[in-house]
Amino acid sequence: MSTGGLVVVTAHPDDEVLIAGGLLAACAAAGTPTAVVCFTRGELGEVAEPSLLAGRTLAEVRLAELREACRMLGVRRLRCFARRDGELPWAPRGELVAQLARALTRLRPAAVVSFGEDGIYFHHDHVAIAGITQGAVNVVRRDGIRPRLYGAVWPVRTSVALIGEMRRRGLPTGLWGLEAGDFGIEEPRGTFALDVTDFAVRKVRALRCHRTQLAHDHALRHVPDALARRHLGVERFRTIGRGPGGEKTLRRLASGALDA
Repeated sequence: MSTGGLVVVTAHPDDEVLIAGGLLAACAAAGTPTAVVCFTRGELGEVAEPSLLAGRTLAEVRLAELREACRMLGVRRLRCFARRDGELPWAPRGELVAQLARALTRLRPAAVVSFGEDGIYFHHDHVAIAGITQGAVNVVRRDGIRPRLYGAVWPVRTSVALIGEMRRRGLPTGLWGLEAGDFGIEEPRGTFALDVTDFAVRKVRALRCHRTQLAHDHALRHVPDALARRHLGVERFRTIGRGPGGEKTLRRLASGALDA
């Protein structure tokens, strides 16, 4: 059986905030055990300002940023497997599934959140992690640990609305080189929403811990608190497998009930 808690599984540092930053903060505030498992250190990412490296590698800096962001969100446990950034689809799938399954066996969560099959914007590492996570959950379920599995959903309308309002206010609108209409997907059937408005500002501040990834013109580097609450105060998920009613588990975890 599961003993409770939330695990968020990601490909790179900063993914944890994007797909579930508000949920992690809400669970932490409610006293629910939280953990992040990140497969890479994001060493192929951009560097917003070279001075941020200060003689260190990007991998070292991004791992430090990940730790800082997790502290901001109240995450209790963090694991980074230091797999090669950009190569997850071609890494030995069985090996990665087994590695994550061992971590889930130790953590025994009630819920696991990762990417949906779209990877938010079809990033190949994100898509790979969606499949790896589902494989690992299937493994631990055979061993009697039965977490609910969720895929994060980022609706494209959220990006369009946020960037549109930033533009109208004359604020920066950068989004990792993507157009707003390319960041996210059309919301699929079965999606449910969690209101994390109370944690939206903390979520943005956690994202800003990833300094190397937020260029001077990045929208999320400059988004005002009011817009963060309005556009980033809801997080959406889909239950993967195990029939209807899965949203109740996340709601209970976020409210502190660990008997989901």
